[in-house]
Amino acid sequence: MGAKIGIDEVGRGCLAGPVTVCAVLITPEFSIPEELPELRDSKKMTVLQREAWYRWTRDTGEEKGVRYAVSSVSAAMVDKLNIARASSLAAWRSFEKLMELSDAGKNLQVVLDGSLFLKNKDFQNSGALEGIEIKTVVGADSKFTEVKLASVLAKVVRDNYMRKMAEEYADYGFEKHKGYGTRDHIEAIRSKGKIEGFHRSSFLKNINFC
Repeated sequence: MGAKIGIDEVGRGCLAGPVTVCAVLITPEFSIPEELPELRDSKKMTVLQREAWYRWTRDTGEEKGVRYAVSSVSAAMVDKLNIARASSLAAWRSFEKLMELSDAGKNLQVVLDGSLFLKNKDFQNSGALEGIEIKTVVGADSKFTEVKLASVLAKVVRDNYMRKMAEEYADYGFEKHKGYGTRDHIEAIRSKGKIEGFHRSSFLKNINFC
C-alpha cells in the first residue's frame, strides 16, 4: 500500500481567528509510537496528549515516515469567502505545501474530514489530480490514523497562535476560549467591541449582544 494523506481543520466555528488546516502524509514505514498516548480525534484528547504528538511529529516524524504541512485562512478571508470555501482553500494550500515537501508523487490516497474538499468539491471530483484517490468522509478524524494526526497538529498550531494573540489583545481571553463563542468571549466583544480583521463579522451577525 502506498502513502496516505489525511487532512483536517480546526477553528471552523470560531467567532475570531483563522481557520487552520493540516495535511499529514504517512508512508508504509510509519507505525504508531508505543510511548505516545492513544491517537484519537483531537477533541477527545487532552492538551498534554496533543502536544506530545505534536512534538514527536515535529522533531522526529520525518525519519519515522511522517510529514505535515499547515495553512491558515484569516478571519477577513472567511468573511469574504464564507467558512466552507475558506476551509477548503486552506486544505488545498496545505496539500500543495505537503506535495512540495515530499516525494510521494502519485498513487496516493487522500482523505479529508467532514465537509472539507481540495480547493472545492467540483475540482476534487474533476479528476484533475490524476493518480490520486481523494475522498471526503464524515467522521474521518475518528476513523483514519492520518486524519486523526492532522486534527491534532492543526489544533496545536492554531491554539498556540491564539495564545500569542492573547498577548496582543489581553482583554479578550483568547488563551482560554481560542476564539470560540463562549459566554466570556461574547461578553468581551459586547464591552470592548470586535477586533477588525480578527473577529469574523459574518459570524457575529448571528450573535445576540443585547
